[in-house]
Amino acid sequence: MAGRTENIHETHAHIVRRANAVNVNDVIATLTVPAGRVFRINEGIPLLLKLFTSAGVEISRASKVFLAWQEPVGEAFHQAGTTMNYGIFRRISVAEQANIQTQARRVIEFDDEERARAERGDVSIISGLPSDHKVLLMLNSPDVVDWTQPGSEFNFDMNLLTEEEFRAERGLPVI
Repeated sequence: MAGRTENIHETHAHIVRRANAVNVNDVIATLTVPAGRVFRINEGIPLLLKLFTSAGVEISRASKVFLAWQEPVGEAFHQAGTTMNYGIFRRISVAEQANIQTQARRVIEFDDEERARAERGDVSIISGLPSDHKVLLMLNSPDVVDWTQPGSEFNFDMNLLTEEEFRAERGLPVI
């Protein structure tokens, strides 16, 4: 497999963070795929996550988090990962979340629709998102995330390819 692993985190050069609307699926971080690149993610990659409110307390354990992606044009998003309850991240440090012995509950697993897109050869977060597509970290919570609070963070790994590597891997002509 071509490409390299890139750690995606709250201060990554191509990430934009924002506060969420409460009690709806809303974007809290957006990664825009840069020109000439393709991003994809491998199933089973751990998601490390810690989110705080403006009061400095962790968001509700009943909050839901998932990964999605969006095409360059349009508002609709495609949920790619299964929904995780924030309770599995709460009261455990990011360092403890990174421990391979305890991370099994906090790994990104794809939903059936995303797998089907990849199997058909359609654009997906599994097969690869080309330039200007967006990877979205989504949250549904009764609390608003405050990114200025110390400790509000996330990270996960993605595979980064050049468009040439991606085309060659697929047996397509390299432009």
